[in-house]
Amino acid sequence: MRKELKNYIMIICFLLFIFGFAVAGVLSEDREFSDNENRYLQQMPEFSWKNLKDGEFTSDIESYMSDQIFMKDQLVSLKTVTDRALLKNYQNGVYFGKDGYYIQDYQENRELVKKNVELLNSFAEGLDNDVQVSFLLAPNAVSVLSDKLPAVNQTDDQLDTVRYVKSILSDRITLCCPYEELKQANEEGEQVYYRTDHHWTAAGAQTAFDALMTAMGESIPNTPYSKIGVSEFYGTLYSKAPYQGASADTVDLVYGLNNELTVTYVGGDNDKSLFVQGEHKDGNVITHRLYDDSWKDKKDKYATYLGGNFSLTEIDSEGESDENVLIIKDSYANAAMPYFCQKYKHVSMIDLRYYHMEDLTVSEYIEEKDIDKVIYLYNIDFLNSDNNFVWLE
Repeated sequence: MRKELKNYIMIICFLLFIFGFAVAGVLSEDREFSDNENRYLQQMPEFSWKNLKDGEFTSDIESYMSDQIFMKDQLVSLKTVTDRALLKNYQNGVYFGKDGYYIQDYQENRELVKKNVELLNSFAEGLDNDVQVSFLLAPNAVSVLSDKLPAVNQTDDQLDTVRYVKSILSDRITLCCPYEELKQANEEGEQVYYRTDHHWTAAGAQTAFDALMTAMGESIPNTPYSKIGVSEFYGTLYSKAPYQGASADTVDLVYGLNNELTVTYVGGDNDKSLFVQGEHKDGNVITHRLYDDSWKDKKDKYATYLGGNFSLTEIDSEGESDENVLIIKDSYANAAMPYFCQKYKHVSMIDLRYYHMEDLTVSEYIEEKDIDKVIYLYNIDFLNSDNNFVWLE
C-alpha cells in the first residue's frame, strides 16, 4: 500500500511539474528579446491556411514553443551546472577549456567552404585590375588556443581548412591568415581571444591588422594607442553554457592619434535589431565615434564596437592614406576598425548578411565610390557556415 502511495505521489509530482511549466508558459508574458542569447525571439505566428500548407506555420510554432519556454535561461544554466558537476567538458557546441576558456567547436563543411571561396574568387576577378583585393582570414580560438582544449575532443583542424582555401584561392587575392602571429602574441602573454565569447579581443585584432598590412606591402601606422576597458562581459559562448564560475571578460575600447571621424550608417534606421547613438538624417544615422556607449550596460558589450553589425557603414577619418577602402566583413572586423581608421581616411564596410537588394550592387558601389582596395575580412568558422556570400553576385 505504501509503495503504491509513493508511486502515486511521484506521478502526481511529475504531472504537476510538466503541466505547471506548460500553464506558466501560457500565462507568462512572451519575451521579445533575449539578453542572454542576444537575439529577438519568435513571437506567436499568425495562422493562415497558406502558411500551414507551406509548412511555415508549423516551423514558426515550433520555434515559438522553444523560444518561449518558461524559465528557459535558468534551465539552461541548471543543465550547465549539472554537466560541470559530472565533469563533462562539452555542451551545446562549446568545450570547457583550460584557464576558464569557452572554446567553440569546429566541424569543417568543405563543400560550403569551396562554394564561398569560389564566390569570393569570381567577385575579385570581375573587378578592374587596378583594384587591389586582399583576404584577412581569421583563425578562431579552437585553432590558435588548441592547447586549451580538453584532451578528449572531436574538433576538425582549421589549418586544414586554411591549406584548402590557399589551394583554390584566386591569384587575384592576397591571402593573410595570421595564425602564427596570434599564437606568438598569446604565448607572449597577450589575450587575443575572449574567454567567454567567439570573437578576438582588441589585442588580437591589432595583431591580425599588423599582419595584413605586412602581407599587403603596407606600412603599419606608428601610432601610440590608449584604451578604456568595459568590464563584466559574458559573451555568446557563455550564453550557450552559462555557468556562475565563469570569469568575465573586459572589452577594450582603443583610441589612437586620429580620432576625429564621421561614421555614417547608411539606411541605419531600417536595421530593426540594432541601435546606434547618433543623429538621424535622411534615413541614415551619423555619429562621430567608433563606439556606441549604449551597449556598455547591456550583455553584448562587444556591440560597443560600432553598435553592432549593419548593412553598410562609411567612415571618414584622419588616417594616413587618402585611399578608399571597402571591407566586406563579418563581426570580427568591428574590433579592428580603430586600426583601419588610423591607416585609411575613407573606409566602407559591407556586411552581406544585411546588404540585400540594395540600390547598388557591391560591384556598382565599388565603381561609384572609386574604391582602391577591397579587403575580405572573415573568420574561418564564418566562411565555413554562412550562406550570404551569394549576395556578391
